[in-house]
Amino acid sequence: MRDQIEIKLQLSPETAKKLLKTKNLRTKKVKPTRKGGREHHRLVSTYFDTPRHILRRSGIALRIRDDGEHRVQTIKTPGESPAGLHARKAWTVEIDGARPVLTPIRDDRLSVALSRRRFAERLRSVFTTEFDRTTLRLKSRGAEVELAVDQGLIVVDQKGTRREEPICEAEFELLSGDPADLLDLVLEVCEAFDVRVGHLTKTERGYALARPALRPRPLKAGRVPLSVDRTAGEAFQRIVAGALDHLFRNEAPTLQGHPEGVHQTRVAMRRLRAALRAFKDLLPYDKRKAFNGEFRWFQQRLAPARDWHVFVAETLPLISADQPGAETQIDSLRRLALEERRRATREAVGALESRRYTRLILQFQRWLAQLEDEVPTKAYDQPVAPFTRGVLRKTRRDLLRETRPLGRLPGEDLHELRKRGKKARYATEFFRTLWTSDDLKTYLKLMARLQDGLGAANDAAVARQILWTVRPSRLDPDFIRIVQGWSRKRIDECIREAQPDWRRLRRAKPFWEA
Repeated sequence: MRDQIEIKLQLSPETAKKLLKTKNLRTKKVKPTRKGGREHHRLVSTYFDTPRHILRRSGIALRIRDDGEHRVQTIKTPGESPAGLHARKAWTVEIDGARPVLTPIRDDRLSVALSRRRFAERLRSVFTTEFDRTTLRLKSRGAEVELAVDQGLIVVDQKGTRREEPICEAEFELLSGDPADLLDLVLEVCEAFDVRVGHLTKTERGYALARPALRPRPLKAGRVPLSVDRTAGEAFQRIVAGALDHLFRNEAPTLQGHPEGVHQTRVAMRRLRAALRAFKDLLPYDKRKAFNGEFRWFQQRLAPARDWHVFVAETLPLISADQPGAETQIDSLRRLALEERRRATREAVGALESRRYTRLILQFQRWLAQLEDEVPTKAYDQPVAPFTRGVLRKTRRDLLRETRPLGRLPGEDLHELRKRGKKARYATEFFRTLWTSDDLKTYLKLMARLQDGLGAANDAAVARQILWTVRPSRLDPDFIRIVQGWSRKRIDECIREAQPDWRRLRRAKPFWEA
């Protein structure tokens, strides 16, 4: 068994050719480990699973790879991922035949999956990959890295129907050394070539090709498992790794223009910023502020697409129900809104495809990889429980410093309260696995309901604001006044409904003090 830590880059065939000419890397710190160290192979890999995908659902990948001379079986399971990098545990053995050989492996995850009755008999080929691989061994500072450039196809052949998807990617696998040095090398490639970080493995892409229901779809953030024996520094790394995974898993749906993908990508960026704020006493000020600013910039670039998505899907139906005699004007507004939504979505996709975004992700991972060396040991290794209580006290104090009823708050103050509420809610969700009391569940429900009410009021306010961005000649002035009137009425309704939750939240017992 060996641990694999790697970064995958998506690139064009033209860029792949340029990348393999390592002289284009403008640094003397990167060089082939031996003269003539380049190797070429034609690789055909067959991935196996049961008809019900027991392996996939267990997080396991099983393949047999044929290079024309040898057949090698590899079983992979998820590993502990430093700085949000791809990490796998891999078991590799050379075999003679074309069927998997399930020899005993000392791993709990594998033992449960592979020890099922007649498991080996139920294994079937799910998909294959056929690609040409060119590999180089590189050295970057103290790290040794294998660069593998793969070009070919993922193939699914089911009942005589063949489906294909192209492969063109570069994998940088850390063979020895520090992950930070691996990231330095990939950052250099990012600056020299037109590439994007790839977050989907060949295995994930193959399963999605074989079963369309497994295509990437928008996902909400999952819980971060923490325990009281963790340090504050370890908790930060786990929380940020979870937020990065949330971000990466929603990238493909966002690039496809999926409305919920755009929303979840913005949520992931907001959670990253909330984590930076929650741990601000632990982190270097300059780096924390710089990364917070960059994530905020991209969050803002995605905001218009999200606003128009909400307007089309949620706000327009409410306006239509409120104004039954204005069908013609509403249809005209809907056509305009759909056009604006397409434009804003293209801009959001462009932001995520930009070199600036790729650079941000790699630089952020690079910072995480060496953060422990920047933070004083006493601060990094402090117990997580007392640190967490201090964070939750601070976010609650910030949230409750507003003492006026919601109905008396002007729009700007309502917006600020909503933002402070999000920060407090994210901080509570980050640390929720440290507590199991009913008070925690009640507290989270109150925060969620308050956030929903303030969010609905904000959507009504945004409906008025985004119409101001449209050229006046494109909309009937009388209808704009109708929308403005609806917006004011809707905001008042939402605030009245949210006021009881705001009152109960102010009186709620802090669960962390119990």
